[in-house]
Amino acid sequence: MTHAHRYLAAMADRVTEWDAALIRQAVLVFAHLQEGRVSANDFRDYLPPTSQGAVGLIIRQLPTPKHGQLIRKATIQGHPITVPSTAESTHGKPIQVWELTNAGWNAARALMEGEVAA
Repeated sequence: MTHAHRYLAAMADRVTEWDAALIRQAVLVFAHLQEGRVSANDFRDYLPPTSQGAVGLIIRQLPTPKHGQLIRKATIQGHPITVPSTAESTHGKPIQVWELTNAGWNAARALMEGEVAA
């Protein structure tokens, strides 16, 4: 495991389940409202400051089987779609656009209808 991967794993271990659940819900709600695609720019400002720092860590976990494979990287002709970050601290660095999978659409619909928590 590289130093960067160890660092990210250590950071992910510090994220509370409340923050992770809040971010998962934000991803699902905003993607649902925006025809299935979302980036951190779309919802970051709606999160409390403590959750904002965990967005990148949590969103990278959502495509995994452990977290339900709710999203995948959005692509055009096989190339990842990115947009400039609106977070001042990133100076416009490109960030990934994500899209809902079938499981993500189902989870988003259920969440929007109040059936289950994300």
